[in-house]
Parts: sequence; structure tokens; C-alpha cells
Amino acid sequence: MSRSAALSLLYCGAAFGSSFLFMRVAAPDLPAPVFAFGRVGLAALILLLVGRGPVLESLRANFRHHLFLGVFMAGGPFLLFAAAEHSITAGLGAIINATTPMWTVLILVVWVRQPLTVPNLAAVAVGIAGVGLIVGLEGLAISPNAWLGVVLATCAAASYGIGLTYIRRHMAEAPPLALAFGQLAAAALVLSPFAAAGIGDAHLTPSALGAVVGIATFSTAIAMPTLYRLNREVGALGASTVTFLNPIFGVGWGVTLLGETLSPTMLLGATLLFVALGIILHIRPAAILTAVRAHSTGA
Repeated sequence: MSRSAALSLLYCGAAFGSSFLFMRVAAPDLPAPVFAFGRVGLAALILLLVGRGPVLESLRANFRHHLFLGVFMAGGPFLLFAAAEHSITAGLGAIINATTPMWTVLILVVWVRQPLTVPNLAAVAVGIAGVGLIVGLEGLAISPNAWLGVVLATCAAASYGIGLTYIRRHMAEAPPLALAFGQLAAAALVLSPFAAAGIGDAHLTPSALGAVVGIATFSTAIAMPTLYRLNREVGALGASTVTFLNPIFGVGWGVTLLGETLSPTMLLGATLLFVALGIILHIRPAAILTAVRAHSTGA
């Protein structure tokens, strides 16, 4: 893996992990629809300024695809995670987000009739056990209504699975910048009436506004195209390792900056989840090194 690809991978892990920090910071002041709209709207504006005409043309030519992704890959999960952070910690949100590959496996079985192998079935069971361990022994200690945040975050992770499957089937060849801009612009359109309805309950404090700017810039406008570009450069196997980095950074930001607790139970549950992800994504250190080395040599 080239140095630039490795740095991109680390950036995506840190940026996507920090999104839960930003959501947690803004939760007391901004309703979830307002925060989610601010995130996608500002990020779309930034990408429009960078991409200009080509990204607008892609949006016009593929509006139906971008609208679908705007609901399931951006607006929907961003809204659900923002709402979930009102009752769960940033670390727990990041860990639940890492279940996306498990939901993707199940969605592929239902949607494209991909066979469910025994290893994948076992991985899903192990992953669910890991999340259940964290939620059952840690969740109720976080908040009396933590179960609601867990349900919302789980639905968001499943939504990403739908969006990723759709990209794989219909938008795999789309340029990274255009793909990111289209879904963000469509998400802003979908979320705008909900944000307008909730703006009266928003408190535009400096910390909340800073969180919106941070998540829109670092965790969205820069991170999304970077991830799509990384997928093209090192392949799905190499890029998929960001799934492991997200919760590590998410928990780390929560512990160091928000004073959240990292308990042995959460570590054990996260370990089970990582085992499940490794099985589903066929992640083996030797295989990753071989794949990216072969790709780099071929380039």
C-alpha cells in the first residue's frame, strides 16, 4: 500500500470515528433533523465549489440513483445516528456503526439472492452477540432510554448496508466526487422540510455550530470522496479495513475528549464484533498485504 493510500485509510478511520464525537457534542442544542441537514447541506456546498459543473451534470444525469442514495446512504443514517446520540455515547454509536458489513451480508441475501454461507452466518451471530453484550451490560447504565438510541443506530447501520449494495449494483463506476456530491445534495433536499420544522427548537451555540462545521467538512466532504477513491486505488479488501478503524477512533475520541468510560465489557463486545467483521470481510493481515502489494506492483 502506498504512503498516500495508508494516510487516506487512517484519515477515513479518524474522520468517520470523529463524526460520533461531533454528533454527541451537538446533541443537547440541535434537533437531529437540523443537525443532519446542516451536515449534508454544508458538505454538498463544499463539494460543489470543488467539483463545479461535472458534479452537477452527474446529479442531473443520475438523479434517481442519487436520490436513493441520499435517503439510504446519507440523509437517513445521518438523521438516525444524530437522534441516537441523544441517548447513547459516541463510543457505543461508533461500535454499532461497525455492524454495517453484517447487515450488508443479510441484505445481499435478500436483495440479490447471494447465498448465505456458514462462515457468514456464524459471523453475523458472533457480531450480534458482541453488540448484545455491550448493550445489555453497558447500555442501560448509559441512559434509561439507551435502548432507543441502540435501535436507531442499528437501523442506520442497516441503511448503510442498503446504500452500499445499491452503489455496488448501479453506481460502481461513478467518479468519487460526483458520487459523494450527488447523494449529499439529494439528502439535503429530502431533509430540508424536517429541518425547517425543527429549527425553532435549535440553540445555535458556538459548540453546536462548530460540531456542524467539523462533521460536514472533515467527516463528510473530505472523508466520503476519499473513501470512494481509496476503494478504487487499493480495492475493496484494503478499503474495508476502515470498518475496523472507525470504532477504534470513535471510542478513543469519546474517552479522551468527552470523558466517556471504556469498560472491559465494551472491549470484549468490540473484540467479538471485530472477529465477526474479519470473517465477513475475509480480512487476514497476510491477505491484505498481498492484495495491496499486487495492486501497487500492477500499477
